[in-house]
Amino acid sequence: MEMIVNVGLFIGGLALLVQGSDYLIQSATTLAKSFGISDLLIGLTIVAIGTSLPEVMASLAATAAGGADLAFANIVGSSITNITLVAGIAAIAAPLSTNHIVLDRDTKIMILAGGLLALMIFNPVAFGTIVIPEAAVLLLLLIAYLSFLYWGRTECDRCYQFSIFVDFFLRFKFLTSIREARRNPPGSSTDENNESKGETTKIPLRDVAIIAITAIAVSVGAQWVVTGAQYINSAWGIGEDVIGFTVISLMTSMPEITVSINSARHGFGRLLVGNLVGSNIVNIALGLGLVPLIFPVTFSIMSSGILLAAFLILSLIFYYVIRRDWRVTRAEGIGMVLLYIFIQVIFISISQGAFL
Repeated sequence: MEMIVNVGLFIGGLALLVQGSDYLIQSATTLAKSFGISDLLIGLTIVAIGTSLPEVMASLAATAAGGADLAFANIVGSSITNITLVAGIAAIAAPLSTNHIVLDRDTKIMILAGGLLALMIFNPVAFGTIVIPEAAVLLLLLIAYLSFLYWGRTECDRCYQFSIFVDFFLRFKFLTSIREARRNPPGSSTDENNESKGETTKIPLRDVAIIAITAIAVSVGAQWVVTGAQYINSAWGIGEDVIGFTVISLMTSMPEITVSINSARHGFGRLLVGNLVGSNIVNIALGLGLVPLIFPVTFSIMSSGILLAAFLILSLIFYYVIRRDWRVTRAEGIGMVLLYIFIQVIFISISQGAFL
């Protein structure tokens, strides 16, 4: 009976986590539009961060319950899943075409985020730990990335270049960009402001209620997932890192798989690849930037090292595949899916002691 309850909590928690996040994004977007916030800013904030909400919430709940390795495997595992399984299935459905912007900007920033994370984990001063200053760097990287996307649309014709982003980040130009955005929000004009004077913004109470309910559902779902995962770990001897990388990261990526197949079939390859890479940047920078600020964590060097090495190698392969002919063919998509399966088998075997 105990097994049925805990497995049920695990499955039900995953459903609440994924579906609740989806409804939360939709209602938050509607609410933001009712206050006159532009589609651009909504996309760069609510949608960008909201798509990583299941991973972040599950990782926060796991860390609070002492499951740091579950949290790490979930976040990095989800990022691996995006650039192998999700991109591969989409390419099998229809070849993905992209361009140099995604390669020279987003993909390199994703590799930078993974590289910074590796340096933090293997920092000899705090081995296996992300300390607060390092977590702050990851969060600043996320803020800089989102600000760079906003700033580059109007201020810079060559903002797809990685070197420009590095300068933007290291010289804290994103702080100036944020101040300018607050003074001159996109889509606003004097005429529009004059027309709206005296008008009272109607707050859609239905969306406020949905946001409140789904926020609770997502939190509860995250707790259930962690409770179920820890039971499986103790009862069946399956490592938390294995559960995080296999089941949880896969289930939290299911919405992306569905959307990716539809996007590929409708010819939105560039948008799809950009979204997957952007999601990885948010996963790493937000998930592993926020968690250490709230809870002190220490990760397993073995499992985190394997996952980080796999992520960086697969990111470089992903970069090469795109760079070769600016598209991902069906054959390459099959290769990505096989790489995902291969990494899963290797990680499970090592973590469970098959190779030891």
